[in-house]
Amino acid sequence: MEREKRSVAIPNSWDGITIQMFQKFEELKKKNLKEDEFNKQVLSVICDIDGEMVDRMEVKSIKKIFKSLSFLDREIPNTEELIKKVEWNGKKYGFIPNLSEITMGEYVDIEDYCKDGQKNLHKIMSVLYRPIVKETKTRYSIAPYKPSEELEEEFLDFPVLPSISALSFFFHLGKTLPSVLVKYLRKEREKLRKRA
Repeated sequence: MEREKRSVAIPNSWDGITIQMFQKFEELKKKNLKEDEFNKQVLSVICDIDGEMVDRMEVKSIKKIFKSLSFLDREIPNTEELIKKVEWNGKKYGFIPNLSEITMGEYVDIEDYCKDGQKNLHKIMSVLYRPIVKETKTRYSIAPYKPSEELEEEFLDFPVLPSISALSFFFHLGKTLPSVLVKYLRKEREKLRKRA
């Protein structure tokens, strides 16, 4: 009996992981699965292989794949540097270039999606990253915000690393903003005292 041959895309770093893969992987880690079942489901999620196909695979092939997937055992790289531009689906996407000019619609949607950030990561990214419509050497502008369920679903295939960089950016901003604001307010108070 001849075995079925099929080529499988196997990511070998976090660069090859999409938001949807990341979300499903994180959900798998929360389940109390036996090691074999967990591994089977990881292959299914990360390599897009159905369970029946995994059952028919040779053990040596599975071991080889898991060797390539060993990066999943390490924490996702947490970069403090925001990834502002991303090539994705044949287009260049840019992070909102000026957060001080964020629209009320963008703000309200982000706020709502952040109530369950991991589940809604693709929706958050569909607000923060949009196609670049104009670009110079130092600046760019992005398409206006037009929310749609179809677009949100497309963002399930958006790379997870820029997504994590955006979340990290907001986390660090939230940590440093209060202290910067206090310093600024103290300086302003001192200026007012000197004038009085």
